[in-house]
Amino acid sequence: MMKLYSLAQELARDLVFEVDGEVVTLSIKGVLIASVPSKSYNFSFFEVSEDEFILALQASGYIVYLGIESDEEVTEEAYPSIVQILVSELMPYVNALIREAEKVGYKGSDLLLDDNMSPTLKEALYDILLKHRKGRTPYEQFEVA
Repeated sequence: MMKLYSLAQELARDLVFEVDGEVVTLSIKGVLIASVPSKSYNFSFFEVSEDEFILALQASGYIVYLGIESDEEVTEEAYPSIVQILVSELMPYVNALIREAEKVGYKGSDLLLDDNMSPTLKEALYDILLKHRKGRTPYEQFEVA
């Protein structure tokens, strides 16, 4: 289990982007891992606030949630390019984390990294953690009226 925490620490980094001619720094502040029954590959990007996001990467029976804080507000138009770069930069580290989780037979969900997350981002990640621990989906479900 200690190896999982160590690998999560490797994700704590600052990534510098140019968005609409402005330099923006995105900082990985939180890492949560959860085992899930699905072995499919997927990703989701959640906006927590104007400058806080969660990138969820699913692979091989695990979802790794990355809590990300930006030093500047990021427009929705920039999301596709930012997500593409984040996935390409961070996937090797996420894959290493998932391989180690498989190796140790990790089941469950846990917050592996809290690198001074803002209260808003921390609340969002803990909400996801609690939903996983209760066996509920962390995604909001809406019914068509």
